[in-house]
Amino acid sequence: MKRREDIRGDGALAAGSMCTSEPGTAEAEASPGARKVLSRFSRALVVDDDDTLRRSLSRLLRAAQIQVSEAKTVAEAVDLLPREPELVITDVRLPDGSGRRVVESARQRRPAPMIVAISGLASAGEAFALAQCGARIYLAKPFAEQELLDGIADVSTESRIAPVITNGMGGDFGENLLSFARRYGIPEREMALVRLATAGVPRARCPEMLGISENTCKTLTRRLLQRCGARSLAQIPRLVLLGDSNAADA
Repeated sequence: MKRREDIRGDGALAAGSMCTSEPGTAEAEASPGARKVLSRFSRALVVDDDDTLRRSLSRLLRAAQIQVSEAKTVAEAVDLLPREPELVITDVRLPDGSGRRVVESARQRRPAPMIVAISGLASAGEAFALAQCGARIYLAKPFAEQELLDGIADVSTESRIAPVITNGMGGDFGENLLSFARRYGIPEREMALVRLATAGVPRARCPEMLGISENTCKTLTRRLLQRCGARSLAQIPRLVLLGDSNAADA
């Protein structure tokens, strides 16, 4: 029998949607949706000193027939990068330093893997800083399996349209943001959403990270999308990074 659970950052598991069946058993089978989203990857690296969390993520990936390497520290993770993982999921705070070093080292690989940063003390500033280093998705603990899958799906679609995005921000990202704000006349409150969207923060997490209500977030999102002609926040990174006015039609 399967247990469906959320992923938490405190070594525990809460009611939600993470399948925790052990690999190698009849239960260790990814859902059709998960298999579809993860089908592009054959190798992955999961970095977290929380054994429960790391193993839960690894089980999800192995159930989708992905070869998974695991690390508990920055040093172990960097040593494993030569195995050429196509997906890297790393905690931000590790026993021997910051996961930012893992992100930066992974980004230097060619081709660069898709990088997911996870944090138990998430903040908008941290998300933005990691995005500049090359992380494409930023998740606050606890997070559900579906949040991870949705983020990967969004970035995968983005990457098919604009492969350059997968190699990190590149160039002067701050200037890209200023150019975007000027081009569409985006006020600062809406630019806060732009920064989170470009940092790979799920839409559902934006209110708590910005300290605003859900209704206020909906209003800001609607205004932002109207200004730049996008259909969703998932289209914002292309508009910012590539300055592509046709992104909304892609």
